[in-house]
Amino acid sequence: MCIPKKKRYISRHKLVLLMKVHKSDYIKYSRFIVRKLHRSTCYGTGSMYEENVVAGLPDNRIAKKVLEALVKQNICGKKKKEPNASELVRTRSQVTGWKYYLNMDRYDKIKEIIKEKGSTSIIPILLML
Repeated sequence: MCIPKKKRYISRHKLVLLMKVHKSDYIKYSRFIVRKLHRSTCYGTGSMYEENVVAGLPDNRIAKKVLEALVKQNICGKKKKEPNASELVRTRSQVTGWKYYLNMDRYDKIKEIIKEKGSTSIIPILLML
């Protein structure tokens, strides 16, 4: 009589740690995230919930890893949201979750990531003067 071996499973937490983000994905996701925070004027006091920042991206796991990398580079900052009695309408993750904002000290790097396009660039306006 043979005793069956235990099946070994990789937990979801370890699987996320093993997942590798390619450089091309990192560039696309970081540009999308920084543009979204910049358009919403999330600098310091104004901030956006994690779910809203990663909304619109195809893979939330990659987006969260890129967001953590931006925090480590000090381009973005994150703060814990304190629950309020007046915010009963919001979901639980929004009441107690993380909020992200752009760091004004790294504004030059933020502008470099966004890379102005022709329609929003200041150069054509300066040439007309």
